[in-house]
Amino acid sequence: MQERYIPVDADGSSRPSEARAAFMLRCLLQSRADVGLPSDDDGRDHDVNIYLAQLLGSYADPQYCVRVGSYISPHDTTVFETAQHSPSKRFRYRVYRVNADHLLMSIGVFNNPDGRRPNSRSSAFRPTEATFVGRAKTYYDFASTYSQSVFGSTSAVAEVMDKLAVGFERYVRVLAQLRGEYFGFIDRIGDGELYHLDRAALTEGVQVLRDEFLDRFAEYKRSGTPEARQRLQDTVERLRRVDPNFKFDALQ
Repeated sequence: MQERYIPVDADGSSRPSEARAAFMLRCLLQSRADVGLPSDDDGRDHDVNIYLAQLLGSYADPQYCVRVGSYISPHDTTVFETAQHSPSKRFRYRVYRVNADHLLMSIGVFNNPDGRRPNSRSSAFRPTEATFVGRAKTYYDFASTYSQSVFGSTSAVAEVMDKLAVGFERYVRVLAQLRGEYFGFIDRIGDGELYHLDRAALTEGVQVLRDEFLDRFAEYKRSGTPEARQRLQDTVERLRRVDPNFKFDALQ
């Protein structure tokens, strides 16, 4: 079933629903026009618009956040180590893309790239926004490189990753405008609500990864292929990062 969005006016009355992706795309295109960065008439940015609309829709899906949560790290060294530890270029592409997407959303939509609590004190040791922007551009650049190995050097995926790396600041401006016009509720979420949302997402994420581990283990036992082994190993590593008590040594 396609997800639907029901627009609600300021007086509380609702308007006809529309597909979530269509709503996100409409908001995105309007936000681009508002900041003076309308889409080119020749369609050169159409693929990025679609990608960003889908990304916005994905972040409205708790299951998506659970699936990618174990790939995300606030530390660039951890991201690089996680990606390079795996010989799978598809896995490396996914790690870099997910972390780049997360920073894009954290800076543009949530205005909170380091994941600080709303009432936390400022710190002289906290990285600047420019640091996070630089990381995101680097992640998208790596994602573009690895996507060429996975999908082909002329793939649309590689082109989108490259455009996001080059024009990252422009897209942050668009998403910041979108946040102010359409996502004002983000600034009204209280500390207690954030805490419970974080805990609920973590608990659900661990369970999803445990289920994935069982599926990958059964697949490996059934086929015994190197590809199945690598998929199992990737899942084990992700599960260990979110659940330090998880033990599995059968692949050693």
